[in-house]
Amino acid sequence: MPVIDQTQNNGAAEASVGDTFRVQLSENPTTGYRWHLQSAGYSALRVIDDSFEASAGGSGAGGIRRWIFMADHPGLIVLKMELRRSWQPQPVDTFSVTIRVKPR
Repeated sequence: MPVIDQTQNNGAAEASVGDTFRVQLSENPTTGYRWHLQSAGYSALRVIDDSFEASAGGSGAGGIRRWIFMADHPGLIVLKMELRRSWQPQPVDTFSVTIRVKPR
């Protein structure tokens, strides 16, 4: 499964209809900061999983936020995520990647 991470911020990737891919971003939810998917309701992509895996650093350590997407229909989609506290409207960081979903 292809993986998209912070090194591909503002970049682009391709998938074919029926493919799955993973987006993973560093996160430390114990600080209140979590990644929030901003672009939802896509017709071409569907979120299959949204999970957090803590690192082995112990209590209070950060980890990785992971989304698994399924490409359902051809199209051009810009995935946008914001790192912010749920009670604060302004993000401290943003992530964006353009996904081109090709027909199979």
